[in-house]
Amino acid sequence: MSKKIIVMIVTIFSILSIILIAVWGSLPENPSNIEPTLIQVSEYDELNDDGDKFKNITDIITAQNNIYTLNYTVEPGNAMTNITASATSSLVSLQIDTENQKIYVIYDLQAINNKTTITIQVKDKNTQLYDELTLWYKSPDVIIVPEI
Repeated sequence: MSKKIIVMIVTIFSILSIILIAVWGSLPENPSNIEPTLIQVSEYDELNDDGDKFKNITDIITAQNNIYTLNYTVEPGNAMTNITASATSSLVSLQIDTENQKIYVIYDLQAINNKTTITIQVKDKNTQLYDELTLWYKSPDVIIVPEI
């Protein structure tokens, strides 16, 4: 009779351990690791049909003021991110401030003189979410041609 009781106890513990493993496995991974659902650059002047964002920097970037501050937002605000930034030109340097959600675009004098158009991509390495902003020197809407 003692063997039957031992077998019953082992069977009950086996069933309980299977239930415990099933409940433990169905719990969420880690509630503090909230993934971002959106990365957005909100300060832009124009939006084309493809959804590309453009910012006119003609009056912003000069030889005396060669830094443009690009603000971005991440939603939700408490998401765990690994933000990186890249530029389409080596004539600018990028500094990322993840705490204040800003990217400082530092222009080289050659980029300012050549009026180089540069696209900045803000990307989360973990989720591959990104947004882009093209910084360009827009020509004036009205061009006055002198009469000859």
